Amino acid sequence: MTKQDGPGRRAAFLVVACCLLLGLVAAPASATPARDDGWVLSTNDPSKNYSPTFVGNGYLGARVPAEGHGYSSKPIVTQSQLAGFYGAPSAGQEERAGLPTWTTLGFGRGDDVYGLGEWSCGFGQLCPAAYGKISGGAFLESSHPGSITGSYLAGLNTNNTPTVGGRDVVPVRNAPAGPATLAVRYGNGSGSAQTVHIGVNGQSRQLSVPSLASWDDWAVVTVPVTLNAGANTLEVTVADGDTARVNVDYLALYPEGAQPPTQVAPSTVGTTTNYRQSLDLRTGVLSTSFDWTSPAGEVTSFAYEVNANRADGHLGAVSVRAVPHWSGTATVIDEFDARGLDHASTRDPQVDGRTATLSETVVSDGNLVTAGMSSVLRVDGRTLPTRAIADGGAGQRADFPVRAGQPLRITKFVGVASSVDTDRLPAAPQQAAARTAAHAAVEGYQRALARNQEAWADLWRSNISIPGDPTMTAQVHASMFYLLASVRAGVVWSASPGGLSSDGYSGHVFWDMETWMYPALLAQYPAIAADANAYRQQRLPAARAAAAALSTPDHPVKGAKFPWQSALTGKETTPDWSPDGRQEIHIDSDIALAQWQYYEATGDRTWLRDKAWPVLQGIADYWATRAVPDPAGGYSINDVKGADEYHDNVNNSASTNAGAQASLRIAIRAAGIVGRPADPAWARVADGLKIPADPVNNIHPEFDGYAGQTIKQADVTLLQYPWAVPMSPELAQNDLDYYRQRTDPNGPSMTDAIATIAGAALGSPGCQVYTSLRTSADPYLAAPFNQWYETRTGGAFDFTTGQGGYLQEFLYGFTGLRWGTDAVTVDPFLPTQLPGVDITGIKWHGRTFDLSVGARTTKLTLRSGPPLPVRVGGGDVRQVRPGAPLQLPTRHPAGDATDCGS
Repeated sequence: MTKQDGPGRRAAFLVVACCLLLGLVAAPASATPARDDGWVLSTNDPSKNYSPTFVGNGYLGARVPAEGHGYSSKPIVTQSQLAGFYGAPSAGQEERAGLPTWTTLGFGRGDDVYGLGEWSCGFGQLCPAAYGKISGGAFLESSHPGSITGSYLAGLNTNNTPTVGGRDVVPVRNAPAGPATLAVRYGNGSGSAQTVHIGVNGQSRQLSVPSLASWDDWAVVTVPVTLNAGANTLEVTVADGDTARVNVDYLALYPEGAQPPTQVAPSTVGTTTNYRQSLDLRTGVLSTSFDWTSPAGEVTSFAYEVNANRADGHLGAVSVRAVPHWSGTATVIDEFDARGLDHASTRDPQVDGRTATLSETVVSDGNLVTAGMSSVLRVDGRTLPTRAIADGGAGQRADFPVRAGQPLRITKFVGVASSVDTDRLPAAPQQAAARTAAHAAVEGYQRALARNQEAWADLWRSNISIPGDPTMTAQVHASMFYLLASVRAGVVWSASPGGLSSDGYSGHVFWDMETWMYPALLAQYPAIAADANAYRQQRLPAARAAAAALSTPDHPVKGAKFPWQSALTGKETTPDWSPDGRQEIHIDSDIALAQWQYYEATGDRTWLRDKAWPVLQGIADYWATRAVPDPAGGYSINDVKGADEYHDNVNNSASTNAGAQASLRIAIRAAGIVGRPADPAWARVADGLKIPADPVNNIHPEFDGYAGQTIKQADVTLLQYPWAVPMSPELAQNDLDYYRQRTDPNGPSMTDAIATIAGAALGSPGCQVYTSLRTSADPYLAAPFNQWYETRTGGAFDFTTGQGGYLQEFLYGFTGLRWGTDAVTVDPFLPTQLPGVDITGIKWHGRTFDLSVGARTTKLTLRSGPPLPVRVGGGDVRQVRPGAPLQLPTRHPAGDATDCGS
């Protein structure tokens, strides 16, 4: 997907671009400073090689900056996400909307509150717009290079509509009284002059800025102003009559007639020492501790904990143990920071000072979804009277006496609910949010934390580890943690390529879920995987309407065409300028396979009949009518884009045709199971679909006419896994070898994941499998929390798609695990360099079993349920009973696999 131009439109790669601008290319996980047996990831220095992590419970998520709480624009814009919270701009596609930052909780004295101290810029400094107080629908953007901090003020105009009321407030200190110069660095690639209002101490004037060559260019305009002595306030505002298609990088005040300043004002207030930040993957708690010296020189020791509660998807908590090394009147501020808001607006902020409760309503663009937010503040478990913060934002403040050395526990309990919740809330969003927060406050922080830990512990009964290799184990644990942090049972919202960590790819749902994330969940968490299928099932009517809209008298189209990019309604949300919505129709097959795999893994015939069958039938009807007779015989599917997104408008894409063929045959099998008729056209088209073949070179060309061009990612190799297209081992190995040489090295990680799984099944010789394993992970991992970039040079972040592919290498690659309706298949393979793979809590047809792939022998242990039928290496079926593990030999690569390089 190509990023969108313009100041008021979030690019699909918003987080991506920020990473690239700041030089945050993926770093090997070896840069991570500390681990605890693969479960705790930490750092002592966020100024180097640092990307902030996120916490999530599958419904509510938040990326948390190095500060340990609240909002930050660097090195990555921190966002708060809510499953199903989509907006519809006045002229555009549905996009995920962002909540105000719910994790903000500051403590200090007077105006010197950690993380909230009123940031100000010095006279004679460059004042980044990103550090100002942004509100009214304006937001930070980072998709265009060249800004001084990597992000800039945007959203002043969205889809050619001025964001009236959008504002950025920048306080400036230590100014002399009298005339001065105000410099404004801006971007304007609109093709015409644009206007905004510039204010100084409440006096506002309209500013017109000329157009530049492109949105990647910047220029400076200057305005004469008159200042007060000391503190002054600058504002950028969109007023009635402004056109406002402009980005703002910085403001600067300096003496009249002097040279412009060059020093950039620092983003923080005060200094920190003894810093440590840790993410405990076992509990989803992010801890940040440090000593903070305020601008006044007073020291406070902080230990923050931020958590999205796994036991209650509607609950988040921020708790800080603060030890002031000073005595006096302290201030605590609990805030919903509007700088995190995106594609939404806030309404009716309220503070109930008697109960110390802050509430606010958030409405996504187009009034698609309404969310309620409520925060209850407690100090040492007590309710202190609060009042609204003075700047008119959504926040509450309490002042109380403290003594030096006396520790305090300050906690905000946050409830969040929306009008599209899928767990049948018994109240309106604001009421539900308030009840959640109030109940948690009565229960207390330790009990809420304990419930969260119990819920995570239950999930981690299913685990993947590499014995004797804590580094790789930490990578695996982190990958599963971030995936689980973005999905949960009972929440029927599928995951985007960025999960709940960001609005990357506009929060849209692609094939990434069904092909890459879903199989990693299905093996150990079928109840969670079920909701990804339910998401598609609920949007079947929209898919049927999309197919009907394609039908013409000359080419009738039946069935269901699911969107390449999906959001709230199930309508196509791919931008109109992109051909992908019309051509990447392989999404139908990806969905059909996921529905069928769930039946294979669970054996639930009632679910297959009532839930999955209508989807499978609709997809089969679509393929049977979308395919066209080939004059040479059989059927073709023309004018498509396969999994390789570098080639449009191709005919007979190998992966597209293989998926369509499999979908048709799945529907035929399902029809027999649920007692429904199968259209004879399904078998006729399936048998007639051609998958391109080159008998001379003994490979599968990617599409008709393919001549060895560079490809983006795994395409033909998908025929082996997951599509299981019958072919000889020689042909399968040739495909792997051929396309390895033709895949863009800057493409995403999933290519190597497929090479690992397919190579393990083939027993590829030498170092091929182990090398694919390492190259599928190391170049994409970001320190210190083992998060994933989409590509070696950046891309979507945190990339849950890549994590899903990586997890499948262990679940299906080294085990040889494959689902079946009558048995599971196990055919283990282990590279020489890998000490082993231990997997617990695999589910099949009501059984739970473990697999331990060892250097010589693999052991399968049935933990619960009736005897487990296991097909060994595709041959005999053996019955495994509790207390009598199955032992089978582990295969290894042929040839020299001892020296695979670094």
